[in-house]
Amino acid sequence: MERTFGEILAELRHEKGLNQRELANDLHISQALLSHYEKGTREPGLPFVGRVCDYFGVTADFVLGRSERTDVPVFSGATAELNRALMDFGEGDVKKSALAYVDAAAQKMTCRLTYHDEADLLTRNSEMALSELALVRALSAQNTEA
Repeated sequence: MERTFGEILAELRHEKGLNQRELANDLHISQALLSHYEKGTREPGLPFVGRVCDYFGVTADFVLGRSERTDVPVFSGATAELNRALMDFGEGDVKKSALAYVDAAAQKMTCRLTYHDEADLLTRNSEMALSELALVRALSAQNTEA
């Protein structure tokens, strides 16, 4: 049986331990509208589906009931662009470090925009700094080899 957007949204909310009011606040909609989405009496627009994906870190295919896999990474346009730009580097440390940096930056931005959790933001800041340092080291090592 195919699951609906509303069922999946409610399941994700429960897994995160949130009530409707908390999630509605985080997603910048009313609790009543969230309830309508969960019950299936209203259909969300594409921008809202995108916010749900970003908030829970899942793909649009998953929240739309088209895929059971939630562990598929959600790649931003910036990550895809960086991937294309780093094709010359193969699968080495520079590419891995650069992608880790972009991922850390995206997680930090998501944390700042949606969760408003200062402790998590500090963690994201340190992850971003560590990934930036790893990128600098990888670039230095590559330049030394060349």
